[in-house]
Amino acid sequence: MRRHLKLAWLVWVAWLSLGFCGSVRVWAADEERTLEAVFLGRFANYVEWPPTTRPSVIITLIDNNPFDTLLDQLYKNKYIHNKPVEIKYVTKVEDIGNTDILFITLNTVQSRQAAIDYAQANAILTISEAKGFAERGGIIQINFVAQRPRITINHQAAVKSRIKIGAPLLSIANVLKESAK
Repeated sequence: MRRHLKLAWLVWVAWLSLGFCGSVRVWAADEERTLEAVFLGRFANYVEWPPTTRPSVIITLIDNNPFDTLLDQLYKNKYIHNKPVEIKYVTKVEDIGNTDILFITLNTVQSRQAAIDYAQANAILTISEAKGFAERGGIIQINFVAQRPRITINHQAAVKSRIKIGAPLLSIANVLKESAK
């Protein structure tokens, strides 16, 4: 219950802060990107992966890096599930390797689908802001509507990936009942 309240509070504060910034688009975009970066780690706190012997939690960005140095700064000396966080950057699906979270910015549906398929086979939490991402088998889709975060979770894709998503995270998201994949 405490985790649920903490996550709900974070979302409420984020919505409140974004609600007062409508007149300054650049600031709003920066705030949305910062909130998105924070969400990567927060989501991980409510996710359970199959057991692994990796010494760190790895967040990998594939293709473009919309965060610049923000992730490196934000997760330096931070822990998720009592493990240090490591940030990786790759450009191709073949280079993903071992990771826990995959933030996908690939431009084509075909390349995103290849990343989703790789992630499902390797118990990787996939996150993207691409339209239709969750419907195509991605696990978490983040979008901002009127400067408010909208989180869509494909629970069936998480189960297929052998990932358990906690009820607190599911309770603040739009959870898809079925997926096209």
